Amino acid sequence: MLHEVLLALSGHPSPLFPATGPSGRSGDALVDKDFPLLSSSEAALLATVGKLASLHRQIRDHASRIVSQHPSTICRAIAASLLRTHLARFREKILDVERQILTKDTAIVGAYNIVPLSAVVGEFDDWSRRMEWYWNLACFIQPLDSRDATKPDQATGAGVIDHLRSELQTGFPDIETAATELSCVADKAWLKQVSVWLLYGLLPSHGAEDFFVTVQESSEGPPSYVLRRELLPKFVSRQTGSSLLFVGKSLHQVKQHTQASSASQIAHGNEDAALLNAHLQSLTSLSFPLIPAAFSTTISSIRSSLSQKVLQRLLPPDDIKLVLSTFRQILLLDRGEFAVFLISEAQERLDARRVEHGRYMQEPSGRDLRGVMMKEGEVNESLSRTWKALTSLQTEDLEDDVLDFARENMRLEIDKGRAAARPSTSDGTALDAASLSSTSFNDLLFPVPTSLTMHIRSPLDLFISRADMDRYAALNAYLLSLRRAHMRLSNLWRESGSRRAAANPPRLSAEAKQLAHSRSTSQRKVWATCSAAVFLLSETTAYFEGELITSSWDTFYSWATSQHHDPETLGRAHRSFLAALSYVILLTDAAYTRALRDLLTHIDALVALFGQLQRLQQSSSLGVGGTDFLDDEEAEVARELDRSRKRVDTALKDVVARLRQLDHERLGAARYLQLDTQESGFEVWRGGGVDRLLMKLDFGRMAGGEEYIV
Repeated sequence: MLHEVLLALSGHPSPLFPATGPSGRSGDALVDKDFPLLSSSEAALLATVGKLASLHRQIRDHASRIVSQHPSTICRAIAASLLRTHLARFREKILDVERQILTKDTAIVGAYNIVPLSAVVGEFDDWSRRMEWYWNLACFIQPLDSRDATKPDQATGAGVIDHLRSELQTGFPDIETAATELSCVADKAWLKQVSVWLLYGLLPSHGAEDFFVTVQESSEGPPSYVLRRELLPKFVSRQTGSSLLFVGKSLHQVKQHTQASSASQIAHGNEDAALLNAHLQSLTSLSFPLIPAAFSTTISSIRSSLSQKVLQRLLPPDDIKLVLSTFRQILLLDRGEFAVFLISEAQERLDARRVEHGRYMQEPSGRDLRGVMMKEGEVNESLSRTWKALTSLQTEDLEDDVLDFARENMRLEIDKGRAAARPSTSDGTALDAASLSSTSFNDLLFPVPTSLTMHIRSPLDLFISRADMDRYAALNAYLLSLRRAHMRLSNLWRESGSRRAAANPPRLSAEAKQLAHSRSTSQRKVWATCSAAVFLLSETTAYFEGELITSSWDTFYSWATSQHHDPETLGRAHRSFLAALSYVILLTDAAYTRALRDLLTHIDALVALFGQLQRLQQSSSLGVGGTDFLDDEEAEVARELDRSRKRVDTALKDVVARLRQLDHERLGAARYLQLDTQESGFEVWRGGGVDRLLMKLDFGRMAGGEEYIV
């Protein structure tokens, strides 16, 4: 019977045990009841052996299926290790027990050459828990009901790595040892895939569907690489994952660049080979299982080395200057005529839509078009007309590279709830230092949210990310909304016929003069409110654009163009600049942006009501339609205008009140903004407190007697 026990444990069929238990699971393996001359104690001992034998067979068969079917090379490597190493040890143990029996070792053979069954079974006591763990691991990798390799319930390589690391904490030394050994196997297989990506910028030739980087096709340009966080082991931090994507994608771009220039490839071939060898040595020096801190340090070192020695060749200084100048002149409104033309074109488009839909006289603000869908073509037509207007200002003998670049790469997009951000080699983690307020300003130019953004082509995306462009779009919408409100209020002085009539009334009848005087008197408070709002907006805009943005930009631009920085350093400094700029112009303060947004909305309503009142008064003066009806409607609009004026007054006070609170809270603005600038060597501009803006507002109030912004 002993040879049957040993054969069964080795994985061979035996008449002692059925192939499987009643339910087909290893735990149900029973001794054959028809086997003769078995005592109850022997049957119990053999049941233990039968269970172990059944586990051996099932682990062997299931691991073989994983090796041949599973899409993950990491999972196949673990299954192969189970077969070649761990189950091989079990078979070696069987041979060792057989050797002890044959050599009559007293540790297992008793008097009269009797070999107790309990002694044989006792030799395998340490294997029961371990074989159960092996079986559970194999079922975790590929469940029994998932024989199809396309089933989604199979484990991924990252999932198995995470599972093995969690199994290190079970408290059983034998399980900890097995989990550690298999973790080494899994980490080596994973690092082999990662090395191909980190050293050559290539996706693995086998198991690419289980790799954390995939190719995303794009209709707008060449395919791009996307990081799939769910396929990264949990010990890889978010920042390290971004570095992994950055390095591989950058190497891919280096290949494209060198292929386009054979001379460049020859000139830098030896340098790149030496760098490749250094990076390879850094990866091979890692111990297994991988230590998260050591792995992160190695990846950070590779990224920094690649940026400093290779990637800076891809970014010519002239290209950096051009794209940065475009950001400054267009998105940050340094070219003031761009803002004026775009706002005017957008307003003309909205007026045309109101007339088209017969809503010009119905609602007091942009809310009358909220139910009308604006098409992307209509929005971009306004931008196209803006480019044409700017081009008409150019002289024939002077080329405008910034305007040409912006016209080619900038789009005014309707925000349809953008899902996934466009992948980039650069990341926007530094922007987390100054999160933007949730209050949005991108639906004031048009009645639908729109974003002025730029398509960043390779290799500029080495330092400009999607997050950077989203930040620029938010800054642009914020600054445009201030310019737009100021323009709309200022236009009242140029377009209002009633104000000119009040200043220089023609020869009218006594009744007409009385009516004109009454109208003028009723509108004095409106004019005072408009004057106060214009003053606040003009001072705020001048302070933001003329002092804060100019000083902050000059500091960054002079650093960025002073010498040839590598893309990673430049990108980190650029994100620090954007974070600091958002902070100093108060776009990160929720209370201020909420109060300012309310003010801009009320100003829109006030301007619209004022225009509606002017049209009604002109129609009444000309005797158009029923006079009584017009008088009643004029009175109703005048009352609504007065309510709107009061709302603007309240909003003005709320804005200034929040500025005074910020003056006490910030105590020096950007000096207290915590930004990590040590790695890039760039120091953001540290000025710009709200106290200077408050001083301007207080001085203007005392000089002009405005009591609406105290």
